[in-house]
Amino acid sequence: MPVLEAYRQHLNAPEHMDLDLYVRKNRDESGKGNFIVIELYSKEKKLVAEAIRQGSEPIELEMDRYRHEFMMKGRGDYKKLSVGTQLYVMVMEPLNMEDGTTEGYFEGIYEVDQGTMKEVMDKIRWSVLQVVMIISITGLILHPLIISLNRQLIRSSMALFQANLGMIEILGNAIAKKDCGTSIHNYRVTIYAIRLAEAIGLSGEEMKGVIKGALLHDMGKIAISDAILLKPDALSPEEKAVMRTHIQHGVDIIRDYQWLSDAMDVIAYHHERFDGKGFLKGLQGAGIPLSARIFTVCDVFDALMSKRPYKEALSFDQSMQTVRQMRGTHFDPMVVDTFDRLAKKLCEEIGKADEDSLKQMLKQLMDKYFGIQPAEPAGSGLTAGCLLCLPESDDQDLQEYDRESDDDACNVQESEIGECH
Repeated sequence: MPVLEAYRQHLNAPEHMDLDLYVRKNRDESGKGNFIVIELYSKEKKLVAEAIRQGSEPIELEMDRYRHEFMMKGRGDYKKLSVGTQLYVMVMEPLNMEDGTTEGYFEGIYEVDQGTMKEVMDKIRWSVLQVVMIISITGLILHPLIISLNRQLIRSSMALFQANLGMIEILGNAIAKKDCGTSIHNYRVTIYAIRLAEAIGLSGEEMKGVIKGALLHDMGKIAISDAILLKPDALSPEEKAVMRTHIQHGVDIIRDYQWLSDAMDVIAYHHERFDGKGFLKGLQGAGIPLSARIFTVCDVFDALMSKRPYKEALSFDQSMQTVRQMRGTHFDPMVVDTFDRLAKKLCEEIGKADEDSLKQMLKQLMDKYFGIQPAEPAGSGLTAGCLLCLPESDDQDLQEYDRESDDDACNVQESEIGECH
């Protein structure tokens, strides 16, 4: 007869009950483990009798806070608990009669024997081992596929990035070729701006904006008619007003392209003057973004040293004298002073280089700041680093700058593109 059935039969006669006998019966019938605590409750959930194995009192006290919450549920339940390395199972079972009515409750604490514990732990270990093996095998199978997909993603990302840079190059070259038939000024002025920005201490992220802006600074000239853009003579006041609109055109063209947002400062403000007499905004002093202040000096210097159909190139000394005269009016004094220290060396390295050499110099510098390929030392002694040759900007920008400058600023015509003397 099952032990619980014996409990049911004797529940109404607790004076005849021997719970120790039932504990022994339970142990004999199960063959493993035993109940160390047994309690019987009436249907009113009042304790009728209990038996505790000698020496198990501390266990009962430890688990006492969990025990009676079971009975409040009014249905069979169990809870696993550990004390040290020993596993116990607290059990509550309603004692139902044949007609389904509940006459009482059985509550006990079962001590799981070491053999059963070992068997459970062995199953757990085997299950864990299986999981590890499945994960490992799956990883070995999927790893090459994941690596392959990751490489494809990197290649695709790099191709997209190169496409962005190539787009800048194409646009800049298209404008430069239309304006003056060559891209060499655009390469030179961009490299000048990079080297000057490095000397002033711009961050890597700021350098990206300088590079993009320098290459696309005359983007808006695509909207200027050839009659004005290519006019060999000085522009009339009306033509100057039209020429000035290329700044706003450039801003409008790149406004919605997030990747070129850092080029906006150079494109929008490279015709501002330090004294506030420039355009479009009439910004003054430190109100002009630093990248634009840097680029403006480089742009005008290269224009002064460049030959145009209506003027000869100035010598290095003449060009630098003009730049110094514009210090504090057109240009930021700090930027001019820094450029003054670098100009001779830069002119020797960059001003005499041909277009292919300039492309390679710019490629190395681009890799440094856009980080697509390992940097290699430049044969010219320039800072290493680049990716693609980006667009060349337009010499006409310098023309435009000079045409908009005061006559006493430099006594040279506005668009000058030339070589180092």
